[in-house]
Amino acid sequence: MKVQVIGEILKEMGIIPQEQIDAAMHVQRVTNDVLGEILVKLNFITTDELARAIAFQYKLEYVDLDGYVPLRKTLELVDKEFALLNMVIPLKVEDGVLVVATAWPNDDTIHEYLQENTGYPIRFVVSDSSVISKYMQFYYEQLDRTIEERINDIIKISVEEEIDVIAFVDLIIDDAIKDRATDIHIMPERFTAHIFYRIDGVLKHFYSIPTTLFNSVVIRIKVLGKLDIAQHLQPENGEFNIEIYQSSYNIRVSSIPTVNGEKLALRLMPDNFKLFTLENLGFESDLVEQISHDLQKRSGIILIIGSSGSGKTTTLYAMLRKIDILRRNVISVEEPVEYRLPFVNQIQINTPTDYTFDKALHHIARQDPDVIAIGEILDDETAKLAIRSSVTGHLILSTLSGSSAVTAIARLRDLGINTYLLSDGLLSVVSQKLLRRLCSECKKEVEFSKEELIKYFSESREEILSLPDEKVKLYESVGCQHCRESGFMGRVAVFEYFRVDNTLRDMIEHGKSSAEMQRYIRSNGGTDIKADALKKLLRGTTSLQEVLRIID
Repeated sequence: MKVQVIGEILKEMGIIPQEQIDAAMHVQRVTNDVLGEILVKLNFITTDELARAIAFQYKLEYVDLDGYVPLRKTLELVDKEFALLNMVIPLKVEDGVLVVATAWPNDDTIHEYLQENTGYPIRFVVSDSSVISKYMQFYYEQLDRTIEERINDIIKISVEEEIDVIAFVDLIIDDAIKDRATDIHIMPERFTAHIFYRIDGVLKHFYSIPTTLFNSVVIRIKVLGKLDIAQHLQPENGEFNIEIYQSSYNIRVSSIPTVNGEKLALRLMPDNFKLFTLENLGFESDLVEQISHDLQKRSGIILIIGSSGSGKTTTLYAMLRKIDILRRNVISVEEPVEYRLPFVNQIQINTPTDYTFDKALHHIARQDPDVIAIGEILDDETAKLAIRSSVTGHLILSTLSGSSAVTAIARLRDLGINTYLLSDGLLSVVSQKLLRRLCSECKKEVEFSKEELIKYFSESREEILSLPDEKVKLYESVGCQHCRESGFMGRVAVFEYFRVDNTLRDMIEHGKSSAEMQRYIRSNGGTDIKADALKKLLRGTTSLQEVLRIID
């Protein structure tokens, strides 16, 4: 079997253009390093994308370990030392075959050893080497005693004796990261305090702790975040960095006073921000084509709309990766810079020193930019500078908080943007929401009649009636060990989109209402978020209950 070279595969998958491969090959002539490793070092691709390409190269399945939890009995099949040394994780036994995640599937020696020592035929799947390293330590460390058991033991003894609060806080953070939490909430009540994690956008209660332990935890976290431990009556914000299982995290701390005491919220921000392409974020192929066309424009503003935590920054980075960075001068202004992009001149806003979005944008004009990315439009001055730049020969990409694509126009009007400038500068708008993905290990098939489904998706009546079978097969959540009984693992984005044409430009300039513009957009080929959600639903990616929970 002829194995394709990795550069060809990455180009075929649409991850990088030929120009970036050529640049990496120039480096290879100097260093003699492997091409894939050079592309990662140059930040042209991520380790995750390299793993997907290797899976394609060897015609194997790719597994995202961030969305998979191996069973304890499966982990015990492979010796810990061997697993750590050879970077493999046994995931499951399926149809009498042991499925093993690896970064390098062409090692026959490892394959033979696993087969002889486990007694099972082996099927390799491919995963990201950095993620394998992290989760190997997570899972094997817990074989003797889980993090949950250690946390509960400390809570139990804390009622009667003094405990190591430093170790306890570390365990809480470790546990949250293990469970893919984005936030930790520590909330006081009258008799006890409570610890919640936000996982896949949903808050879940994990632990209750005595008030005495809560007070010690608050002091420890405030010390880490460089907050004033003597201040209990005013809100405070801080941050600290930690290293855990070969990964770095920035933890942002917020404290607010409540009637029961200080309530803490911790946002967990990995330094290795996971980059995506538009395709694997959930954009349909026709929408990727439309946005790619917008990104070739020389001027205008492309806006990404969504609520807090809806993945706007992730989509912004995915769009930047579609731009030919070796032929266009790209400058970004961010607070903070969440991931370093190759050949993008990224500017970090520093509010304490009064280096704001406004000041940065004023100076960028002298840097001969082709494309300017603005982390978020927060105020009228930034909005005005962005729009003015978009009508003076620059392509602008930015995010804006809002509930739907068409509300972006009203929001910009509220920020004082002249309707003439707005109609002239606005190029296109993407709005997005996040739906939880069903756990592939336990989701259950259910049937709906077409008429039942039309009740929820009346705008897509014709599409539903055209489905080939009389009964429509959907899936619903169940819950299993792999997904911590939640029924879901990870999230997928759903989108709405419109491009500003001459008619819409005229409607903006003449102050037409959002409802009028929305009707025009829907009747002229704009992507509807509910119709996009229906596509994910019919593919079995999410459940009807989840769609109804998130989308009005």
